[in-house]
Amino acid sequence: MTTHIPFKSLYSVDHGWLNTHFHFSFAEYHDRNNMHYGALRVMNDDIIAAHRGFDTHPHKDMEIITYILSGELTHQDSMGNKESLGRGSMQYLSAGTGITHSEVNEGDDEVHVIQTWIFPQAKGLQPQYGSKVFNPQDRHNKWLHLIAPMGTPDIINIYQDANMYVSEVDKGKILTFELEEQRQLYVKLMEGEAHINGFVFKAGDAAKVEGEDLNVEALSDLHILLVEMKVEIKKV
Repeated sequence: MTTHIPFKSLYSVDHGWLNTHFHFSFAEYHDRNNMHYGALRVMNDDIIAAHRGFDTHPHKDMEIITYILSGELTHQDSMGNKESLGRGSMQYLSAGTGITHSEVNEGDDEVHVIQTWIFPQAKGLQPQYGSKVFNPQDRHNKWLHLIAPMGTPDIINIYQDANMYVSEVDKGKILTFELEEQRQLYVKLMEGEAHINGFVFKAGDAAKVEGEDLNVEALSDLHILLVEMKVEIKKV
């Protein structure tokens, strides 16, 4: 079953420096019936104004993945990490026992990011940070594996049985993803338009997918993100 979630149906807030759309109940958006989907706790579609950003703030017991669509985002944290990342790059922060960080747009152009929070498998884990800059060809008309469960070689590991994939697909191409039993997907079409499992998707739209494979037909050049996880999740 595929449940289509139009971008225009998402709760949105424009703070001037930050224009954000919430996929799940978060911050000033309160909805007890939309708290999470499996291990996925937060997905925010954020546009950050030039020379603005999230000042230093704390996190605890959460896996945080930020994927950059445009502009350049600068991350700095209490573990001593500082770096700036551009389009198609990602950063991962496991807050674990506690960490502070900032995310700032130091440039003259807007920054567009998708920020995802995933429940960890347990509380009180060791904080960690990771990031990667990818070659665009690695995600061209194929799935690029961004994050994976702890112990998976050659990919940034998180403290949860969940995976994240991304692809940029040319107009007219078809891309599929085989969903195993007792697994589910959260799909985010970040850019472009597509036919996905019988629905017409526009930029920003999302979907919950269970019990069937994913079929994506690109109606234009597009950029798509997947979060794949087990169906049941016990919150920590």
